[in-house]
Amino acid sequence: MSLKNLVYGSMLACMLFLSSTMGTIVMVTPTLPVIFLSPTLSRRMMDFLIKLWFLLAVAMYELLIGVKIKVFGEPALRGTSSLILSNHRTRLDWLFLMSYLCRYSAINEYRISLKASLKKFPGAGWAMQCAGFLFLNRKWEEDKDHISQGLHYFSQVKSKPQFLLFPEGTDMCPNAIKRSNMYAEKEQLVKYDYVLHPRTTGFIHFVKEMKKGHIIDSILDVTVAYPKKIVQSELQTLKGEFPEEIHFFVKNYPIDTLPETDQELAEWLTKLWSEKEARLKKFYEEKTFSCDGSGQAGDFIQSGDWELKKLLYSVVVFWVVFLLVVFTCLFISSAFRVFCLISSATYVIIGIRHGGVDNVIYTAVNNLKN
Repeated sequence: MSLKNLVYGSMLACMLFLSSTMGTIVMVTPTLPVIFLSPTLSRRMMDFLIKLWFLLAVAMYELLIGVKIKVFGEPALRGTSSLILSNHRTRLDWLFLMSYLCRYSAINEYRISLKASLKKFPGAGWAMQCAGFLFLNRKWEEDKDHISQGLHYFSQVKSKPQFLLFPEGTDMCPNAIKRSNMYAEKEQLVKYDYVLHPRTTGFIHFVKEMKKGHIIDSILDVTVAYPKKIVQSELQTLKGEFPEEIHFFVKNYPIDTLPETDQELAEWLTKLWSEKEARLKKFYEEKTFSCDGSGQAGDFIQSGDWELKKLLYSVVVFWVVFLLVVFTCLFISSAFRVFCLISSATYVIIGIRHGGVDNVIYTAVNNLKN
């Protein structure tokens, strides 16, 4: 571990933490009352502000760290809603997927399903609540209704979500691999080396609920791979360890091409993951994706995306100026310090009374209609 990597890793962590915390406290909090006046307008306002943080995250690891991005395959059409299905090789796949969304999709519509414990983090957790991320407890009877409520909300506010779902349920850590192999033995299935066996129940529920709300145009199958270095956890990034390259292979399946019944959907997902295992096996032999007969829609490297680079640089400038102004105001203005204190307390109180801002925005649509 070099000193340079340690400095860069610390800079990235500090920048992302401070921007998510102060951005939520200073910029997002004033939009909270709009939730009750116009949920649709509130969604647009929050999405714009959270988009600025997503772009900063991409800028930090692409421009500062120098991570190279390559995208192959068949991206979804812009302006459409997708359920994104991805293998979960590391705990950071959700972060790196933002690079794909910057290039081909609407990063302001990016939604993630993730562990409920993450919503309790000050700053970043508050921002994810405001983004409307689906926090799951891993108890299906509870999660089922929460997913339905969240997807109904996005339908009512006329969102076109890019919803990320990891059907494997967790990243490829040793314990998860062991559990996946035990399941394969029990069900007399083939053991996988590059993916975990997918869970079909959540996937089926997502598809049915998104179809009911008319917020899904396609399934976007994403295969993420790391040809040079695999960084498994957030702790490694604090030490300045990042993958040198990240490759994405994407295939777009229009929703009307999917089967209708639960059993057929489960079989469809199982087959998809079998193909993903074969694709990754070939990738790690050749260190690149082949086109699988679908044609190559893109082969992008970060240094060549000039328009995107200009946008990312401008976002970095914005956040640097914003943080300088915020900390100057904290130093010289007691009124501003009080505002920040009240703002922080607001998220704590909402968390205690309602379980988080996400629950408030999900119920606001129904309350307004009633």
